[in-house]
Amino acid sequence: MASRVEALYRLELIDAEVDEKRDALAQIEMQLDENEELLPARRKQDEKEEALRKSRSRLRSLELDLEEISSKIASTEQMLYGGAVTNPKELAGLEQELEYLKRRQSDVEDRTLATMAEVEEMEGGFREGKEFLERTERVWEATQGNLRREAEELHSRLMALEGERRERLLTVSKEDLSAYEDLRRQKGGQAVALLEKGICQGCRVALPTSFVQKVRRGEELVYCSSCQRLLYSLA
Repeated sequence: MASRVEALYRLELIDAEVDEKRDALAQIEMQLDENEELLPARRKQDEKEEALRKSRSRLRSLELDLEEISSKIASTEQMLYGGAVTNPKELAGLEQELEYLKRRQSDVEDRTLATMAEVEEMEGGFREGKEFLERTERVWEATQGNLRREAEELHSRLMALEGERRERLLTVSKEDLSAYEDLRRQKGGQAVALLEKGICQGCRVALPTSFVQKVRRGEELVYCSSCQRLLYSLA
């Protein structure tokens, strides 16, 4: 039959693993559904798409302007050279109008070419961004899948540990359990320290031979005179 301190030591092994698994599970749950890389990538891609939409709209507007100017030039040239207008003053006015339209046409053509180049460059950036976003989404989805599997494994292990803990509690008295739990709260989760070669492994202090002998006999609960933890010897 296990001694009182051995029962507490075995209980602490379970509790320590429970704490470890709960911490790991908490970390995983914080990461689940988080997408620190994905959200910025999506926002950036949305911005690229909106900028591209605006550039395409400007290009379409310029193309429509060109069509309208070309139509006006054709109409003006027809009037100027078709023979329908013979009044010198009217002809001079048509020549001025034609000159203005051609200057405007040249300006719009330059702006159209520049906008076409801009759109082409932005389309390339949009395609690259889309590919990057797709890769990021695949990595994120794979990571989420791994995290969910890890979480399931941790849940299963915690359930098993809870069962083991219930069984272990059957071997511990209420008084010893109360003392153990108080010590765990006070000592950062370690109520029971191993005694190895006369040294408390909780505080690394060498203890008198009388302490060592008491601990090894296991007939009573022995506390470290330095750190006040319960002492347990495997030997």
